[in-house]
Amino acid sequence: MANRHLFLGIIAILITTSPSTLSGKTNKTNHPLVTPYAGSSIYSKDVTQFDEHRVFMGWKKDSKEFKVQVLEGKITKILYKNPPERSILELYRNYKGALQQEGVELLFECDQGKKECIDGHVGNQLRQQFGIRAIKNRSGRYVLAKLNQEKQIVYLALAVGNQSTDVHVIEMKKMETGKVALNLAALTEGLDRQGFVIVDGIYFDTDKTELKPESKPAIDEVVKLLEERPDLKLYVVGHTDMQGELAYNINLSSGRAEAVVRTLVNKHGISPDRLLSKGVGPLAPVASNNQEDGRALNRRVVLVER
Repeated sequence: MANRHLFLGIIAILITTSPSTLSGKTNKTNHPLVTPYAGSSIYSKDVTQFDEHRVFMGWKKDSKEFKVQVLEGKITKILYKNPPERSILELYRNYKGALQQEGVELLFECDQGKKECIDGHVGNQLRQQFGIRAIKNRSGRYVLAKLNQEKQIVYLALAVGNQSTDVHVIEMKKMETGKVALNLAALTEGLDRQGFVIVDGIYFDTDKTELKPESKPAIDEVVKLLEERPDLKLYVVGHTDMQGELAYNINLSSGRAEAVVRTLVNKHGISPDRLLSKGVGPLAPVASNNQEDGRALNRRVVLVER
């Protein structure tokens, strides 16, 4: 998708504000991807070129815990003062409509007036945990959206309250895909030398188990291995990083391993009795989970000779 304003040209009340520089450490201008509701003014703005950002994904009523996703990238947090005499519903519907018109993926939304965001005193908790200041204990609406651009993925967390609106933009560079670092010779060498091999070039979206199209070159190399060694039997083992709950990550890694096996069997004719899928979640890391570089190494698919 072209790099356009998210809220450009949908209705007359959504306007593009001319950038202006105010005093302070950060220029108080709109984010280039976001045009605010007409009449809004920037109360505060904070920009960090690269950091972790905890994103609010909902509330688990049974365990009284937040659902959280941790993202890394350039983080822009803007708090707008709402124009007078505009309701939360009017503001929210216009922002959400603008997002939908741009074709973003809506990941989560809630209405605190119905206690959908959290079933208790929400204000202080959302401020402390996620930097969301607009939503109060009994009012406010929230939406999390995802925009796939050519060179980056952008997450937008937007919270609308009676007096203010939070806009959090997290810009993440896309990893380079379509290159297979592991060819048939490397697969064979790894299995012969140590009995297992990590398959680079297998990709999934965050929290998803469907193989991405960019995984095809890596899958093709595994097919070559299995065709060259007709007696070879493998465990296909999925691994995740340490983010999230253990049970969730075990299920996620199992689903990803099953997706690889399903593709090899259904699309490439490999006999199903040669492959067994397993998921071990975060239980066998190869790097520290404290940094994204390490977490990326821990998210992997491994072939183990049976």
